[in-house]
Amino acid sequence: MKQVLVTCDGAPVPTSLRSQQWDVHETLRHRGPKANLNLHIESPSHALLTAVEDRAADLVRIAAYIYAADQMVRRGGEADLYGDSWERYFTMCIPVNDPGFWSDKAVSAALSRVLHFVSADRWSFTFSQSTPQDRQLPFNMDPSTALGSPDSVYLFSGGTDSLCAVVEAATKEGRTPLLVGHSPAFHIASRQRALAQALNKRYRHRCQFPYVSVAIHRTGSDPREYTQRTRFFLYATLGAIIADRLRLERVALADNGVVSLNLPINDQLLGTTASRSAHPKSIRLFNEFAGLVLPAKPRLTNPLWSRTRAEALQILTEGAAEALLEETNSCSHPRYLTAMQPHCGVCSQCIDRRFATLAAGLEERDPGERYDIDIFREGLPEGDPRTMVVSYVRFARDIAEMPPEALFTRFPQLYECVAPNDPAQQETAEALTSLLRRHGATVLRVVEEQISRWRRELARQQLPATSLIGLLASPPGEPTPSEGFLPGPDYREVWLRREKFILTTNQARVVELLHQSYQRGTPALSQGYVLAELDIRSQRLSQVFRRSSAWGKLVVPADGRGMYRLDL
Repeated sequence: MKQVLVTCDGAPVPTSLRSQQWDVHETLRHRGPKANLNLHIESPSHALLTAVEDRAADLVRIAAYIYAADQMVRRGGEADLYGDSWERYFTMCIPVNDPGFWSDKAVSAALSRVLHFVSADRWSFTFSQSTPQDRQLPFNMDPSTALGSPDSVYLFSGGTDSLCAVVEAATKEGRTPLLVGHSPAFHIASRQRALAQALNKRYRHRCQFPYVSVAIHRTGSDPREYTQRTRFFLYATLGAIIADRLRLERVALADNGVVSLNLPINDQLLGTTASRSAHPKSIRLFNEFAGLVLPAKPRLTNPLWSRTRAEALQILTEGAAEALLEETNSCSHPRYLTAMQPHCGVCSQCIDRRFATLAAGLEERDPGERYDIDIFREGLPEGDPRTMVVSYVRFARDIAEMPPEALFTRFPQLYECVAPNDPAQQETAEALTSLLRRHGATVLRVVEEQISRWRRELARQQLPATSLIGLLASPPGEPTPSEGFLPGPDYREVWLRREKFILTTNQARVVELLHQSYQRGTPALSQGYVLAELDIRSQRLSQVFRRSSAWGKLVVPADGRGMYRLDL
C-alpha cells in the first residue's frame, strides 16, 4: 500500500510523522504564488452574501484538499493486474478554524469511514490552527440573478439522471430546487450552464431554477490519477453546506439505481474501480458524518435509487421535456470528442445511455450518429471497449433470468445497500432485485429490437462481425468435448474442455499469441519471446497469470526450459 503524506496550506507536520518513510509527499496551497488548488464559487444572490465561516469553511477546504490529493497520487495502473496497488494510505495535515472539533474521535472516524468506502483508500488526519485569513471562505456574487426561495438543493452534473430528477421535482412534486454544479473543467461548467439555461427556458412560465457553479480543482499539471473516487464527497459536501446555509433539509444527488449499486458486470472489473457515487452506503455514511458537522443536518438522498435509467428518462417524456436530452452528456471520456459526436459510445456510461434512450423511445433526441462509435452497427475495438459492451449485455441477460433470492448470492455487494437499521429491509431488498431484473429485461428487449432492425444488413453480411449485432448473432457457444478450445472474439473469455477462463487484457494477449503460433505449427514459445513480443513489463509469465486458474490449466510448460504452450 502506497504511503502518502499531504501537507495543506503550510500546516505543520507532527514530530511523530516526520521520521516515517513516505512513498509520496505532496503539498497543496490555495493561496499565494505557488497555489495549486482552485477554490471558486459563484453564488446567485444576496441570500448567500455572508461568507461561509468557521466549521463550514473548514469542511469545504477539507473536501477540496481530499479531492486534489486523490488526483495527485497514481494508483497501481495497467501493470497492477489484480489491484494489489489500488489502495493508498493518505495522511493529511490540514489547518482548520477549530482543531479540537475536527480532532474529535467521532468526527474524524466518521470522516475516514465515508472516504474509505467511496475511494477504497485509507485516510487519517492531523488538524492544526489555521491563520486568520483562512477563517472565511468568500462567495463571489452575481447580484443580477435572483435566488428566489428554494426548498431543496439538487446536485446538477449535466447528465441525464440529474436532469430527470430536477424535472420530476418541479413538475410532479412542486419543488423549487436550487441547482448546484461542480465544474472541475471549463467545458463541464459550460455544459451545466447551458443545460440550466435550457431548463429555465422550457419552464419559464412555471418556475425558475437558480444555478450555483463551484469550480474546485487542481491547477498546473494534469492529474496523475483520473478515477476521482472522492469527487462524490466534495460534491455532496458543497450541496450540504449550501443547504445548511439556507436551512434546507433535502439535498438530492441523482443516479439511476443500477449505476448506484456498483455491481461488477464482469470478473475483470474490480469492485473498487467502479464508482460509488450515489451508492446507498455512500449516502448513508455521508449523512452520518454531515449530521455531526452541520447544524441544520441536511440529508443527502437519491430520488432515482429504485429506477433504471430508461425509467428515469420517462420523466422527460411525461414533462414534455424530451428536447432537453440533447443538452446532456453522460460520457466518461469527453475530452477529445466533438460537438457533433459528444459521446465515445463505449464507456459504461455511454453504453447505458444508448440502451436507455432506445428503451425510452428517445432515439430521435439521441441518435447513434451522436456517438463516436455506434455499438450496434460499427466495429468495436479489441480490448476494453469490446469487452465492456459484450459484458454489459451478458450481465443484463444473467440478472434478467436470475431468481431474486439468487441475486444476493451472486452479488453479495447488495447486502451493503440495505441499511442495518432499515425498518423495511425486506421491502428494500425486493425493490433492489426488482430493479435489476427490470433493467436486464429492458436491455434484452433493446437487443431483440436492434437485431430485428438490422436483420437485412446482418443477412447480407453488411455489418462488421465485431459490431454488437454481429457478435450477438454468432456468439461463441459452449464447446463440445471434440472442440476442446474456443476463444471469444478478443480472447478475454476462453473455453477449454467445458471450463471457462476469464482473462485480463495481458493474459488474453498471451493466449492469443500462443494460439496463433499453435495454428502456424509452432505450439510452444519461449517466455522471453512472448513478453518481448507483447511488450509486457513482467519478468515471468507466471506473474502475468498470478492468481488466475488459467495458469497450469490453459497455459502450461512445454518441453524445454522457459517454453510454454496452450494445453491443446
